[in-house]
Amino acid sequence: MRVVIIGGGFAGIAAKCKYPKESILIDKSDRFLLTPKLIDTIAYGENSTYYRKPDVLAEVVNVNFREKKVITDMGDISYDKLIIALGYSQDLSKIKGAKDHVMKLETFNDALKIREEIVKAKSLIAIGGGDLGVEVIGSTVELLSRFKRMKKERIMLINRGHRILPHMPEQISLRAERILSQLGVELVLNASVEEIRGKTVITDKGEFSADHVFYAGGIKGSDFLEKLKLSLKNGKMEVNEDLSSVDYKDVYGAGACASTFYPSNADVSMQSGIHAITNAIEGRDDKFKPRALADVVDIDSNFMGVFLGSPIVGFPAKLLKTIAFVNVYYKINRVNLLTR
Repeated sequence: MRVVIIGGGFAGIAAKCKYPKESILIDKSDRFLLTPKLIDTIAYGENSTYYRKPDVLAEVVNVNFREKKVITDMGDISYDKLIIALGYSQDLSKIKGAKDHVMKLETFNDALKIREEIVKAKSLIAIGGGDLGVEVIGSTVELLSRFKRMKKERIMLINRGHRILPHMPEQISLRAERILSQLGVELVLNASVEEIRGKTVITDKGEFSADHVFYAGGIKGSDFLEKLKLSLKNGKMEVNEDLSSVDYKDVYGAGACASTFYPSNADVSMQSGIHAITNAIEGRDDKFKPRALADVVDIDSNFMGVFLGSPIVGFPAKLLKTIAFVNVYYKINRVNLLTR
């Protein structure tokens, strides 16, 4: 049995660690991007990439699903089962003008560019009050405060819903809103963004302008999925409840590129990678039911979130985030030891 894994992100490395001998991990880069640490790149300039050795260092050009071959720029690789774990991209399709006028955070270089622009800018608008939008605003405040410029800046967060961090307990959302307000961030809630025109964000609550607009309003799968001509749902690879593709029985989707009803955070992505390869190797069709463990955000060094369904703040929240990072580091190092 040979399982080929395309993509060495959270889902990919977790799958590789689960069945190292039976799997071949393909990635075009030997650097692993620890996306939750991109906010530290923005705030402090820290590196958020780590050496990760795939079995095959190559760029996937296409997949011949009929002949069960992955076509790369280094040659073809045959498979018995295939796991597609290509990560995410920002979904800019839902707002007119977004593709041309917003900053997005997908890569390490994106984070460096945002950091550079924030230092020069006098105002910033972030669209989206989920984890990403809230943490980018928090890192922006932290960066500017070290330049002693926060009082001179206009920092705004526009959110479609009536509270930020809507997937967390209400008391965490309210705590986050209070901290952001105390830091000088303007919160515009219950505002639907209709268009972005240059440096102006047009909403149903009025127009707001800034030197830069950052978008954190939603994600979709990798653009490469369209080239593979797979069935897509909301821009993600459409999968069954066992994470198998709706198009091909020997193909699975894992991580942020798969159309599950679960959040696309690192923990769930790793669980999905393990689940997909277990079903593939053992010939099972078990439904994917991730365990909701922890979700923690950092707002200007204020840690808060949820653990096993209960609110958590302060040092315990920071500790959980640290443990999550250590778990990822362990898997990266294990992959480096296991790859061929």
